[in-house]
Amino acid sequence: MTRHPVVRPATADDVDSMVEMHVRGRTEYYRGFLPDDEITADNQSLRERRNGYVQLLGSRGFAALCAELDGRVIGFAVIGPCYYPDPHPATISELRLMFVDPEHLRSGVGARLHAAVVETWQAAAVESARLWVWEFNKRARAFYASQGWQSDGHCRPDDPRIGEHRMLGYRLAVP
Repeated sequence: MTRHPVVRPATADDVDSMVEMHVRGRTEYYRGFLPDDEITADNQSLRERRNGYVQLLGSRGFAALCAELDGRVIGFAVIGPCYYPDPHPATISELRLMFVDPEHLRSGVGARLHAAVVETWQAAAVESARLWVWEFNKRARAFYASQGWQSDGHCRPDDPRIGEHRMLGYRLAVP
């Protein structure tokens, strides 16, 4: 019998799991693009900003969801208002973070989380959503394309870079 994760709203009790999953996910996709000491420093900074996660929970316009299996958080997503004014006026919400425990990649957890995110947007009457993805993160780009996201040719306005790589813009017409 195949067990499926339950997707539910995140709580303050989930924050430590979310932060550590964020650290593991970033370590995985930064490897080969950032030196190990920069990854370590970035991860430490992320852990130190733990309270930012707590503040997001329940903040106006934000929603955080967790995928849980056997009492353990194995994925999470955070949506909220667009951080930067979007070039597409109908785009009012952004998928800020989405991570799946590396041990559960390609198991359907991401698709379940994404479906719950879309349901949240539908309930809020969001017509179009934004996402920024590192150019080198081919696995994430392929996943989002499989979920209906389309590259829109924009790069994130503050133009962060890792080497020559930029953050690429994707839009989703919320069904």
